[in-house]
Amino acid sequence: MSPQQDVLLDEMKKISDVPIALRAELDQTTLTLGEVLDLEVGSVIRLSRPTGENIDVYAENVLIGWGEMLMVDGALTVRLADLRSSQLPTLQEEEASDPGAAEERSAQDAGA
Repeated sequence: MSPQQDVLLDEMKKISDVPIALRAELDQTTLTLGEVLDLEVGSVIRLSRPTGENIDVYAENVLIGWGEMLMVDGALTVRLADLRSSQLPTLQEEEASDPGAAEERSAQDAGA
């Protein structure tokens, strides 16, 4: 890990107790208003994801990985099968995605 990533990780640890909402999403579909109005107890909603395919796992509204649904002690759980990215960002990656960031940081450093 680079020194910059160490600094970033140390800064993130300072706010590690901030709650983050996690969501496991099985699938989604679109229905017409008429189809929604026709729903009743016992209605079956067809989804497009095949049986056995991993479900999406989100932190807030950011896709962080995929997992498989399991039943553990009578509770529905998700076992993470893959994470989207386990690497911490670097300043170079930030500057590559936002060329103005380097200039802004330089201007801030010059004024400090």
